[in-house]
Amino acid sequence: MIKYVQQANTSDEVSRKVERIIAGGRTDYQEYLIFQSAVHGVCISIDGDIQSCESDEGIYHEALVHPAMLAHPAPERVLIMGGGEGATAREVLRHDCVRQLVMVDIDREFVALCRRHLPKWSQGAFDDPRIEVRYQDIRLYLQECMDRFDVVIGDLVDLRHPDSSAASLYTRDFYAELKRHLNQGAIVVTQGGALVTEDLENHNQIRKTLASNFRYIDSYGTVVPSFYHLWGFVVASDNPLPYRHEQGFFTARSKERGIFLPALGETALDASCSLPRIIQHKLR
Repeated sequence: MIKYVQQANTSDEVSRKVERIIAGGRTDYQEYLIFQSAVHGVCISIDGDIQSCESDEGIYHEALVHPAMLAHPAPERVLIMGGGEGATAREVLRHDCVRQLVMVDIDREFVALCRRHLPKWSQGAFDDPRIEVRYQDIRLYLQECMDRFDVVIGDLVDLRHPDSSAASLYTRDFYAELKRHLNQGAIVVTQGGALVTEDLENHNQIRKTLASNFRYIDSYGTVVPSFYHLWGFVVASDNPLPYRHEQGFFTARSKERGIFLPALGETALDASCSLPRIIQHKLR
């Protein structure tokens, strides 16, 4: 996502400057750094890129989770792909209709680090009896499991290069395999990277691969201050997405379910579906 810096020379770099290292090292799968920054509080970096910051992780995770959860009439079984901090699980479990949540993250050590150093981010989600955490490759999990889900949430690292380790999680074949594990009317959502006018290649690639397996595709976005971009998400389903046909849908549905969004807000969630025209024109 966004680079962190050890030395700061500009105002932007000051906000990402490492003031104090909380934990750092390398697991079997990735290099990590949990540190205190000058502006954004505690931050998580994976392989040199900022993944989440204390100051605004609520904005990101509320935007990632709630559109799909609210668009589905009654999501009972949910799958999270990735989500090691536990914040995505935290947001899913706020929906009382959820009966089972499966979180599949390949990196057991990183999840343990987040539970140890960032307990406020998960807010007890890992102790909820509805959650099952599986530590394995999501592709292997899908090959082995027989479960079907109502909502699937991809809280994965960015698709930055076609030959990166994450690229296989954004392919047509991967989504085809995922689709075999969906109930009728299921909704899939994934983070889609920065929505910047001069470069939408990665976001459009995600849209393209989802469109090869699902009938309805939509992009939305919200500003995450520590990312310094309008951040994009892609949602897919074989059923029409109801929020596209009802003004103020998320505000109304949040009220019905008793969901309050303290970081993003219900009105801003509705507004996230109204992308700037210049970006709409460049989405394929």
